[in-house]
Amino acid sequence: MLGVALVIVLAQAPDFDGSYKTGPASADAGDTITYTIVAVNSGDAVTGVVLADPIPNGAVYVPGSCTYRRPVGSAQACTPPPHLWQEDFAAGDRITTTFAVQVSAGSMSWPLENCAYLDWDGEQLERCTTTVVNPAFVLYLPVVMRAYPPLPDLRVVSLTVEPDTLHVGQPVTITLVVRNDGGTAAGPFWVDLYDNPDPPPTHANQPFDTLCSGAPEDCYGIAWYVTAGLAPGEDVVLTSLNGYLAPYSRWPGYFVQSGDHAIYGFADSWNDPVWYGAVLESNEGLDNRYGPVTATVLAGNLPAKWKRWHTPLPQRPNQP
Repeated sequence: MLGVALVIVLAQAPDFDGSYKTGPASADAGDTITYTIVAVNSGDAVTGVVLADPIPNGAVYVPGSCTYRRPVGSAQACTPPPHLWQEDFAAGDRITTTFAVQVSAGSMSWPLENCAYLDWDGEQLERCTTTVVNPAFVLYLPVVMRAYPPLPDLRVVSLTVEPDTLHVGQPVTITLVVRNDGGTAAGPFWVDLYDNPDPPPTHANQPFDTLCSGAPEDCYGIAWYVTAGLAPGEDVVLTSLNGYLAPYSRWPGYFVQSGDHAIYGFADSWNDPVWYGAVLESNEGLDNRYGPVTATVLAGNLPAKWKRWHTPLPQRPNQP
């Protein structure tokens, strides 16, 4: 009697359950805010995936603000909402999309809920984020309510990468200028520099080494600690050449990979577990961020002494 072999073929399918969307927790009418959508396929390859994001009432899309990119390669422009792009996904593939909207002046649509939708093979995944729109102040109180008590307001006001033409392994100088635009002094605070963060930072307590999509040893960034703080109207110039805290940084003095690098700076970046960082400010979140500044790095040679960091960074100390 002949035996019968039973062969079970398991169905293969993509898995986008690890995808997510972020946006600011609150905003004022008239603010421009940024949303980030990270689509991650933890399953099998799939073709023709569509990302859609209908802009809700109470917000207006900022034309040309939408771009998307994979961990390797340059950013691409989206099509206008609601359908932002259509792409094929390999197993383990990831696409990060960012775009900006302006909260409509006088909007009464708080909270402002914005949802993104991934569609493939008849399946759909929804990811939403909610932003509370602060109510407008009545005419006879705005100056009093918004100016008292006076608070610091830390901002990165410039970020430059030199020289203009860059190669792998070539010494580079990155300079940030941080200013206190608030009405009172700011105490000590951290500043982070991010190289290709995924997703970009949106609030405090996101040090650069926590926003990397690849292996930790390929994650680069710089951490400064401004011990003296800043008086109202005062600037501090921070440079990649010196003054940063090496134990909390990964920076060899040059880029180690060719291609486009999205560089960000963030003032008051750490003081876990306090949500606003080390300094309570009149504006928080995206107001503390600068970037992206795109640095295009051409092929080159790494110095013979170059080697990867293979140990995780220690947790930074918090403000007492």
